[in-house]
Amino acid sequence: MRKTTILAIVAATLATPALFAASPTIACKGDEKNLATYLQIHKVLFMERDASRVEEFYAPEVISHNTDTGGSGARKVNSKQLAAMWSASKKNNPERVLDDELILCADDFIVVRTTLRSNDATGVAGNAPTGKAYVTTATDIYRFENGRVVERWGNSDVAGVYQQLGFKVVAGTP
Repeated sequence: MRKTTILAIVAATLATPALFAASPTIACKGDEKNLATYLQIHKVLFMERDASRVEEFYAPEVISHNTDTGGSGARKVNSKQLAAMWSASKKNNPERVLDDELILCADDFIVVRTTLRSNDATGVAGNAPTGKAYVTTATDIYRFENGRVVERWGNSDVAGVYQQLGFKVVAGTP
């Protein structure tokens, strides 16, 4: 049932011309408490990167299915690891901006399509900083319990970032 609901919302929203507006297209019905929490996460953690507030929004331990760095599977991350990630992000890319394009809600899930704009000021994958600007997109899925994130699936176009920075992208072996 959940999969069908999410797919129906995605299909209906993708057909909407408002997708390309300056503010995100939001498709949510019913209890919007998780939406309100996600919007606070975007403001406080993604934009301000106030790592001291991680525990307001995330459970003490979160299951991460993040494929941004390659691979698959799940791993558990705790609030200290999440806080360290946002602290490093603020230090290394203070000018970074995330713009949500699309937010979908279904049951305990929030699905977000985001565009990230930043500059390579610290180097990527062991390479020296290029100083070049880049833009990438990402899709993240959050599962909430009791008003906090307990599970996350995420991916972004890392290969596209490498290409924009001038690095050769070579397909790896599985």
